[in-house]
Amino acid sequence: MVSNVYFSSDWHIGHKNIHKFRHPDKGFPIEFANEQEHRDWLFDWVRTNIRKRDVLYLLGDIAFDQEALEAVHKLPARKILVKGNHCTKSKDQYKVFDSILGLSKYKGFWLSHAPIHPTELRGRKNLHGHTHSVVLDDPNYFNCCIENLMKEFGSPCVKFDDIVDMVGGSGV
Repeated sequence: MVSNVYFSSDWHIGHKNIHKFRHPDKGFPIEFANEQEHRDWLFDWVRTNIRKRDVLYLLGDIAFDQEALEAVHKLPARKILVKGNHCTKSKDQYKVFDSILGLSKYKGFWLSHAPIHPTELRGRKNLHGHTHSVVLDDPNYFNCCIENLMKEFGSPCVKFDDIVDMVGGSGV
C-alpha cells in the first residue's frame, strides 16, 4: 500500500479560544463550543483519513502545551514538525514528533511556517502556514493553514498530490 504525504499547519491545539475563530462561515463543519470540541473534531478527522504509514508535515503552531503535544503524538502517521513562531517549548518537549525542522525543502517546494521572502524562493514554490485565512496573491505560495485548507479542500489536512494538482510543481 502506497503511503500518502499530507500537509497542515496552525492547529493551535491547547489555545483556549481557538474554537472562536473556526466556524461554518470559515469552512468548518460546525460551530465549536470550546477548544476540546474543536480538538476532538480535528483528531477524529486525522484518525479517519490518515494511516500509520502516511507522513504528516505540520508547518508550525500545532500545540500550545505539553498535554496537547502528547495528544498529537498519539495520532497516526509519521509526524514532521516545521517549527513556527508559537513553537517555543524546549527541544525535549518536541520529541513527540518523528522529525523537527526549520526551513526545509520537499520535492521542489520550500517548507516553512511563515512565507519566505520572494527573493529567497530561487525557482521553488513555498508551502507555508502562519497567515491563517490570508492567502498571498502569488502563485508561488500555498497556504497550508487549517483555515485555508477547509476553504479550498473541505479538510484540515491536504495530500501533497492535491497541492501539486492545484498549484503545479516548482520545476526544480
